[in-house]
Amino acid sequence: MAATAQARKAGRPQGAPDTRESCLAAAERLFADQGFAATGMRQIGSAAGVTIATLIYHFGSKEKLYGKVLGRIADSITPYLPDPEAFEADLDAVVAMVERFLDWSLDHGDYASLLLRELMENPARAQKARRWYLLPLIEAYAAAIRAGQARASFGPCDPEMFAFYVTGAVTHAQASTVTIQQMLEVGTREEVVGRFRRTLRANVKAMLLPAPD
Repeated sequence: MAATAQARKAGRPQGAPDTRESCLAAAERLFADQGFAATGMRQIGSAAGVTIATLIYHFGSKEKLYGKVLGRIADSITPYLPDPEAFEADLDAVVAMVERFLDWSLDHGDYASLLLRELMENPARAQKARRWYLLPLIEAYAAAIRAGQARASFGPCDPEMFAFYVTGAVTHAQASTVTIQQMLEVGTREEVVGRFRRTLRANVKAMLLPAPD
């Protein structure tokens, strides 16, 4: 009995919760910097200070580890979405909802960079995906657009394509902030963000407003 307990204890990594979190944090950084395909389990383990065996113990495979990271991204976005029960689908409310996603990207830079890579770099993985972790975000945008269209407040834009357009524009801008700052010789990062925020507002309004008669 004592030998069995000792064997079980020996097979379980010490400090499991901390180890799991360290692995996830390392994976997030590397997936954001390098993408899914270019990041290996050995590299993640080295960054987290654990062996590949420990990674496999906690996550099973690189694909499952990546899924956990995407799940954390989705969870981090949820507090930035409006309460659907209290949401009024007018122009100002939808603009504010889009700006909240911009705020999320600024608060979670690695997540935004990883999300951009997920949108652009993983067509082969997407063909096999069984779960879409970011679908709630797309659905929230689309539902808001449809509600405004039902009230004749918005024009006939495509709700889902609007959602993908906004998601891509925001994550791309966040990932490119330093490049934009240097290329355009803008003084500060805050100025770049301010200019993009104003452009984002204008574009959202232009896409949503009904065409003039």
